[in-house]
Amino acid sequence: MESTLNYLAGFVSLTFMGLSAMYKFKLDKLQGTGKIPNIISARQRQIMFFVLAVLSALIIFISRF
Repeated sequence: MESTLNYLAGFVSLTFMGLSAMYKFKLDKLQGTGKIPNIISARQRQIMFFVLAVLSALIIFISRF
């Protein structure tokens, strides 16, 4: 049971990293278009998912000790 939870927690962290990368690509695509609200939204979501990925990775690291 514990190993299943470890795999699930690792998958969540990787999912957040993937979403962060997706919004980074979206942000790069929107640069120079003048769509300010979309640029701000993409940047905020990219940061949010990156922070969630780091926090979930820290939780995994701390839970192993």
